[in-house]
Amino acid sequence: MRSSRREDGEGMRQRLGGRPTRAPPGTGFSPTSSPTPAAVLPRIVTHPARRPHERPEPVAPAPGRSHSCRAAIRMLKVNVDRLRQETFDMGSTPPASSENGSSSDEYSGINPELMERFIASLEQARRTLGEELPRILNALSSVDADRSAALRIHEVEGWLDQEIPRLRRRNQLIQEPDLLKDWAAGLAGPGPLGLTPGPGGGGFTVFDEKALTTRALATDEGERLAENLSALGHPTPYSSENVYDGILDRLAGRRKDADFTAGFFAALGPKGAAAVLRKLNHYHGESAQKHWKTMGEALATAVAQRPKTLGPAWEPENLGKTQGSDLGLVLGHGRFPSGWFTEVVRPRVRQASEGRVPARWTADLSHFLPALANNPETARALFNDLSPGDLRGLFSELNEQVSLYPNERDAIAFDLEKEFGRMLAAGSGVFEKRSPGPEAVRFAFNTMTTMGNLRTRADFRHPEGQPLEVAKGARIFMSMLAGAYAAEMTEGAGFRDANRTKDSVFEKTDTLVLGLSPKFVLSPGDTYRFIRTFADSAERMKPFMEGMGKFARHLMDSAAAKDQGKSTEYMGRAFMGLGYLEGMQIAAANEVQGKMDEYDQKVRDRLFFLLGLGVDVAGLGIGELSAAMVDAAGVSLELDAADELVWLLISKSMSETVDSHKDIDGTRLDRLKESNRLATLGSEYWIFHELKRYGFLYRVPPTDPAFSDPPITGVGGNLLPFGTLAKDPKALKNLADWLISNGSGGGDKSTAGEAAAEIDLLFTGAKGKTRDNPAPWG
Repeated sequence: MRSSRREDGEGMRQRLGGRPTRAPPGTGFSPTSSPTPAAVLPRIVTHPARRPHERPEPVAPAPGRSHSCRAAIRMLKVNVDRLRQETFDMGSTPPASSENGSSSDEYSGINPELMERFIASLEQARRTLGEELPRILNALSSVDADRSAALRIHEVEGWLDQEIPRLRRRNQLIQEPDLLKDWAAGLAGPGPLGLTPGPGGGGFTVFDEKALTTRALATDEGERLAENLSALGHPTPYSSENVYDGILDRLAGRRKDADFTAGFFAALGPKGAAAVLRKLNHYHGESAQKHWKTMGEALATAVAQRPKTLGPAWEPENLGKTQGSDLGLVLGHGRFPSGWFTEVVRPRVRQASEGRVPARWTADLSHFLPALANNPETARALFNDLSPGDLRGLFSELNEQVSLYPNERDAIAFDLEKEFGRMLAAGSGVFEKRSPGPEAVRFAFNTMTTMGNLRTRADFRHPEGQPLEVAKGARIFMSMLAGAYAAEMTEGAGFRDANRTKDSVFEKTDTLVLGLSPKFVLSPGDTYRFIRTFADSAERMKPFMEGMGKFARHLMDSAAAKDQGKSTEYMGRAFMGLGYLEGMQIAAANEVQGKMDEYDQKVRDRLFFLLGLGVDVAGLGIGELSAAMVDAAGVSLELDAADELVWLLISKSMSETVDSHKDIDGTRLDRLKESNRLATLGSEYWIFHELKRYGFLYRVPPTDPAFSDPPITGVGGNLLPFGTLAKDPKALKNLADWLISNGSGGGDKSTAGEAAAEIDLLFTGAKGKTRDNPAPWG
């Protein structure tokens, strides 16, 4: 490889002892960055310059002492001139060179092959100095001559000792495609680190060597840092000036430096890296977490860019010999090349026979769950091809293993229950900003059809094993997954579809609901069992409800665009599908929690909070809802909370009819707050507001004088926020009376009241079916 730069030609010649340089096109590094001690250089004693294949001949001392000294000095001057001439006679004349062969002041260069010869010549000169200088000094002493001038040759020795390694590093640098892979002749824009377009164009690039540390130097620095780290004892967590912090902060600053990190981990090795991380268990809090993350990210850089520098110990086949708990700790942070990481972990995805006992999945795979969560491509590559039976066995085994940690025998730095769930969600594409790809969708299908069917290991009493609950720390991630695949959950819960009696299948299907485009089909049984994995608490159901709220709004918008405020044909289908899923959610919560009164109360409390009842709405200060929802609910919420509110409002809005509010009066408000009716009233308020937004009409406007004392509308005739109305018993009664006046009975499906009654019938009926019998076909 040849690379180039423009620089001051006169400065170049001065560094080379005053002679012009000659170089072919496409080269561009000066041979040295430090000036040669010109006053001393002519006195160097060296052999005549030889070709690389020639063996050096020893220099015999001249017979006469004085004559020997003079001859040696003359030989030195001749040989140095010859050395210069041959080293820089590098072939064709470069562009912008003069006709007599001297280079332009704007160009200088290095031919890597001739540079290597030049370095070899300097090394030979250095050896010769070591051999000849004592002889010269002895010769001068024997004739009582002044030795001060000759002693200055020591300066040349020191200069050579300093410059030869620099020249080697520079010659290596210009031949490194990894470091200069973005460089090319004719570079028009900014290049890699240290490269900027040269003045005047011409296809050359200015290269600032100071801006780019050479590979060898960076690798050496990384090795030294690793040696310093390995030499430390256990850290003291409460020290204000901890040595560990200093060393690992240096690593953090260069964690993206491929050569530095490769040298660091090559010196540590897998076991040494694990030992360092286990020492960090003596830390407390954020400091240890920060250093664990630094180590993982630095290793990922080295593996991705300098695998050969890391050495054999870090090759996948050799890492298989490392204990899983150690290696899992080392790989717990960072994004690794998928191919390399897959090779590391694949041997651990296997079953091992234990005599008469049925084969078990390998026990140390659980330690790699954090790394698999950070590298979901590898998780998909490992698990997507397993059969349903093998996948259930593996996930069941992992589920049991993660519940055993942490423990004193094998203390680790991660919550493996949580990491198990995070791995499953990440593999399914839950955390990706773009729409999940085919492999992520396949992983989601496998997870959703497996996690609700986990079993204990088979034994003679239970040949098929027994049902196994999902580890607690993983459950909220199942909720996230269900919310992310809301379309598939809604389709799976549907009892009207022709495929409701069939098993889950990884294929697309046509649906009755506009806007519902599932990527695969879940059976009602698998849908229900998956809801059960996270239905043990209202808190764990929140991510699911957030996802469903967002998806429900999508379905409502799609249906309303088709209905155009004239009928509820498409809106009714949407609410029927949502009703089936709501019924399953209620049934799962009832089965898992066993206390539906308590569950209902938690749901109402959450709804009251989101509607602003009993709280200072202005004091929430947590984001902003859409303009329509602010009008409807009168509360500022984060987007996720707004989506959750939509699902809660849909759930409650169809639980009772408008007629249930006929007995509302001011004296019963306190009791009403403790009942389901307040939540239902708030939900009815919301659904009427949404139907008006979709083009349905109010039969009786809210500005009617019958509801004006106190008024239920504000500026522009819009309904006051529900949280505001609920604080005044009389206003709340007027709201209830207004809703009743807009109820069904007129027969006009373009009115909000008639539309609400229609979708209420469909939603409530569907919900009742699945609530009472959620999985009739298994």
